Amino acid sequence: MQRVLIALSLAALLISVAQAQSQQVDVRWDFAQSQGAAPVDSLQGVKASLEGEYTYVSGISGQGIRFDGYTTSMTAPWRDADRQLRNGFTVQAWVALNTYPWNRVPIVDQEQDDQQGFFFGLDAFGHLAFDISIDGQWQTLTSTATLPLKRWAQITGTYRATGEEGELSIFIDGKPAGQLAVHGHMLPAQTDLLIGRVRQAMLPFPDAAAKPQYPIWYSLDGILSDIGLTREVRSAAEIASTYAAAHAPPADVLPWPKLPEGPAGPGRFGAYYATLKYQDTWDRLRRMGPDSDVVVRFDESPIRLVFWQGTNYEPAWVTENDKWYTDEFVETWDKGCPAGGDCEPMSDKQSRYSRVNIIESNPARVVVHWRYADAEVEQLLGAWPNPRTGWFQWIDEYWTVYPDGVAIREQMLHATDTSRPHEWQETIVLHQPGARPEDDIHFDAITLENMQGQTKTYTWRPKPYGLLHTPYGPPGGITGPPDPNIQLVNMKSQWKPFQIHTPEGASADIYNNELTYFSFLCWNHWPVAQIASSDRPCVAADRASHSSLSHLYWKPYFQNQHTEIKLLMDGLTTKTPAELLPLAKSWLSPPALRVDGSGYQSNGYDVTQRDYVVTRTDPAAALQITLEASSGSPLVNPAILVRNWGESNATLRVNGRAVAWGKEDRVGHIEHLDRTDLIIWIQAQFTQPCQVEVDSSPQ
Repeated sequence: MQRVLIALSLAALLISVAQAQSQQVDVRWDFAQSQGAAPVDSLQGVKASLEGEYTYVSGISGQGIRFDGYTTSMTAPWRDADRQLRNGFTVQAWVALNTYPWNRVPIVDQEQDDQQGFFFGLDAFGHLAFDISIDGQWQTLTSTATLPLKRWAQITGTYRATGEEGELSIFIDGKPAGQLAVHGHMLPAQTDLLIGRVRQAMLPFPDAAAKPQYPIWYSLDGILSDIGLTREVRSAAEIASTYAAAHAPPADVLPWPKLPEGPAGPGRFGAYYATLKYQDTWDRLRRMGPDSDVVVRFDESPIRLVFWQGTNYEPAWVTENDKWYTDEFVETWDKGCPAGGDCEPMSDKQSRYSRVNIIESNPARVVVHWRYADAEVEQLLGAWPNPRTGWFQWIDEYWTVYPDGVAIREQMLHATDTSRPHEWQETIVLHQPGARPEDDIHFDAITLENMQGQTKTYTWRPKPYGLLHTPYGPPGGITGPPDPNIQLVNMKSQWKPFQIHTPEGASADIYNNELTYFSFLCWNHWPVAQIASSDRPCVAADRASHSSLSHLYWKPYFQNQHTEIKLLMDGLTTKTPAELLPLAKSWLSPPALRVDGSGYQSNGYDVTQRDYVVTRTDPAAALQITLEASSGSPLVNPAILVRNWGESNATLRVNGRAVAWGKEDRVGHIEHLDRTDLIIWIQAQFTQPCQVEVDSSPQ
């Protein structure tokens, strides 16, 4: 009986040894698309699992996995063999970063509660980090160098143990990038190997500046290839040799995405539904049908006005050199927001409440309707909900756009109580991925002007990159001119954003009190980003981002308890502040309208659409009007709306001269449910009375 027990024990020992030999820690994933969601390691056949959105792309020795930055993860099962890591190991991968992570993200992670195992990955600046548990204490080694964007980099970490003495080493592209001596024994974790995704939700970095304080889930944004983990502690010479033998392509393997604005250059004036693509990984996450975006093009200039889901449809002007600008939206905060913080359309990451549609598009003008709700960023709860009806705060914006690149923005707030605090305008410059604020904005960034032609320019000063501090903005804030109601934004473009509003109640402030790593305020929680955040400072010029410069304040056009309306003239211009003054006067102090003939009724000047309005009462009568222009009330590119005009064509005479329709003088029909109107736009400037005649012409 004893011999039998000995034989059984020996057999069990041999089986145990055989299992230990077959369950070596060494694994390597070269990736092949044929393996689908279950990549198999080429050394022992360990099967991993891919989840979320991913694609197979070209790698180094084989293929790689494109991680989307939000959902992708790869896991491999924990095995007893992983205990062998306590004696030393090497972890290695090739990575091509599209963006730096929102905070630390693992490349290869077998960590548990920061007390067991190891972490091999990147921080928010792209530094390589190698952490390990020594006697239950977390030891961290971080490189001073950062990984490049868009290009392949080989990253390696080694842990060498001799008794109680150990050493961590990291390498980037075969070169040493840091060393750390440790004392004690590694404590492995009994948890699955996690690749390319955080193990738990984390605050975006910098943690203290992130608002609201919502931890977020995210993944690596880039490509991983040739991932390996081995008990062999490779030498620096071996690591350098492995890198040299790979012959990685030196050029970019990931493109820089570009905010989409439709075709470049001038095009036929009008508003167009469009399907605007940004980047394949981002586009795949959307749940939007085709033609969900709107682009307004101009035939006399290379500018555009874009309503794109990547900005939550917030209208953005695009200059001739692809620089983007917007004047924000209606926003509320604190008690008005169910979770505190900010309630605004940029928090509506999935565009659940935000939509856009074209009301009017003809050769003379465009009208676009943007409707949105003020919502918070995590649960998308609406601002200031009515306790009896459940209706929260909604806003309709109507953009009336003319061929000269000038729009009237009518913002209409629907609320339970409009006397509560709201913000209506913020001067925001959007930055393409790869661009810093300093690449898009001159340091003499803002010029303010009043109706007397007095101006003052406000200048920022350069700030050292890497210093998280408020910008070195204009000292003392806004100090003039009195009643500023005109603003020109000095972007690094030929066409520059401008804003004009009523001088009644006019004031402004400099937005300069937040932390930033750049010379201007910079955040990248918007546009494009899908994280639950309304305030994440940029740490690099890797993502689409935005900068804010100022706020403008002015008197409402209309207000009662439930509705408030504000008007803003908005657009891009090549004019100087002095040259903008006649345009401001033509809108704020328009010349009087006089109907000279019969068959028409004057409805005066409609400041909400920048047009003169008359109603046709006699279908056979020609329109004869005089616009009483003067130097104090000039006409600048006037528009005339004739209600009930009908389907017939029209001829135009200005000051007795017959005018042919073309780019300087334009006409369009506006179809309504119960009538057809006529809209005329005249590209000219008058400081003396102007006679306009419009008559029907054969079809």
